[in-house]
Amino acid sequence: MLIDYTYEPLRAIFFEDVKSNYASIECVQRGLHPLTTSLCVMSRSDHSYGLILASSPKFKEVFGKSNVSRAADLPFLIESRRFNYRRWYAKHTDIHGQHTEPSVEYVAFIESWAKRTHIVPPQMALYIEKNLYMQTILSGYTSYEEIHSYSIDESFLDVTESLNFFYPNIKDKYIQMDCLAQKLQREVLERMGLYVTIGMGDNPLLAKLAMDNYAKHSKNM
Repeated sequence: MLIDYTYEPLRAIFFEDVKSNYASIECVQRGLHPLTTSLCVMSRSDHSYGLILASSPKFKEVFGKSNVSRAADLPFLIESRRFNYRRWYAKHTDIHGQHTEPSVEYVAFIESWAKRTHIVPPQMALYIEKNLYMQTILSGYTSYEEIHSYSIDESFLDVTESLNFFYPNIKDKYIQMDCLAQKLQREVLERMGLYVTIGMGDNPLLAKLAMDNYAKHSKNM
């Protein structure tokens, strides 16, 4: 049996997510570009027992590490920034004890980026402060009552009543939403130096799915 959804309420919902929030904030605090800088936020950042709590897009690209992983799993040693041969051999040794050597080029690549990587401790008070400032920006696009925080760096916004206010001459709702989303992205970038991705939909579920399956992978901010 097919379900008729035509009578379901259709709103204009944004799901906004700050790209690599903690790491991006740390980059901006240091005057570094959040997308091109290799940086990770690490507990106990002075040695290899730390946990990676957040990392910049460039760090993930170079070292292939996601958030919440161990420093000991990195391809370089925290203390010296030299290549982590122990980790390499652990992953490239067969059942007969024969191992594959890393190429000279790969070792040089890892060590080069390791020396340029910023490893910083977390600053939760700073992240909360930036989140509160973000909320003031979001409130310029809809009322506080229509902003629903999902996490410290993610929020749902119901912008249904704002579309005609910002774009009265555009009749297509989805074009209005796209224009408003880009306006919000530009303002956050200009005022905070942070990149925001936005999923859009007729309800919160569709907006979240749009974020997870499309917006995060889109080349458009």
